[in-house]
Amino acid sequence: MARRQFSKSGADDDDVNVTPLLDIVFIMLIFFIVTSTFIKETGTDVLRPDALTAAKIPLISLLVAINDQDEIWVNREQVALDEVEFKVRDLRRETPNGNAVVQVDQDARSELMLDVIQKIKDAGVDEVSIATTSDS
Repeated sequence: MARRQFSKSGADDDDVNVTPLLDIVFIMLIFFIVTSTFIKETGTDVLRPDALTAAKIPLISLLVAINDQDEIWVNREQVALDEVEFKVRDLRRETPNGNAVVQVDQDARSELMLDVIQKIKDAGVDEVSIATTSDS
């Protein structure tokens, strides 16, 4: 009876090399992280007023909200009116070319909205918009 000889080198040929696959997966992961845009949230729910005319703003770097209890929210943090300018300056360092959008509840005081817009402009933001809902 003849004996069969098994060589150890034959077992190495059957292994699958997954290193190139992992390289591709990590490159795709980096690509999606770099190209993704993150949704900005204010930290409070705001019932925005209706408007007949509305335009979409392409680059929003700063989002400020005023709710129906006249509380001011910047970057998911409640701030006082005196702190708005300093908070906006800090956030402005991250994205200096964007503009600001103020979400104001329809039951909030208009005077507070004007004060917040002025504080944002004092912080160096040239373009400030007010978020509304559109019928169309």
